[in-house]
Amino acid sequence: MAPIALPVDEHSLPLRDALRSATADVHARMHLHAGMAAIANGRIGREGYRRLLVRLYGFYLPFEAAAGLAPLRSGWLASDLVALGTPESQLSSIGCCPDLPQLDSDAALIGAMYVVEGSALGGRQLARNLGGQAGGNTQAGKRFLASDGADTGRAWRAFCERLNAVPDDARRTVIDAAVTTFCCFESWLDGWEAADNA
Repeated sequence: MAPIALPVDEHSLPLRDALRSATADVHARMHLHAGMAAIANGRIGREGYRRLLVRLYGFYLPFEAAAGLAPLRSGWLASDLVALGTPESQLSSIGCCPDLPQLDSDAALIGAMYVVEGSALGGRQLARNLGGQAGGNTQAGKRFLASDGADTGRAWRAFCERLNAVPDDARRTVIDAAVTTFCCFESWLDGWEAADNA
């Protein structure tokens, strides 16, 4: 993906604000994504929710591997899918996103993690709106969206400390990686309603 052309005044913004500005369009589109919007409105059915989780699993599993991260979020997704009736033996047959961002530097990884860590904040709100669609009023099927629970905010603040420490000459790489990650994620989620391979 071509480098993002930032307005002149964005170069003087704190990196977090520059990231928010650069990713605003794709972030807004993700709020309008049919599956995410259906959860937000409390109108997603159990099977639709399961299919969305299948698609999310297909992104997070290879992303965590490429980023050198422990399979935390993909593990939460796996447990949610099993709770929703997907046999554990079928998890390995779930298709994985082939178009991941290039995470070839610390700055690129920080940019990609901006998307992942930020989505955890929105996921907690979606978990509250999910209601009984995931199998009653228990947490079964909601582990991924619930993220770290009350610790999610603390994890976000810790990540923002990492952003504050990014040197000026790495800002462009961080911003480009965040935009690219968001776009890869958006593109992959487009096929969520056909995610019936698990």
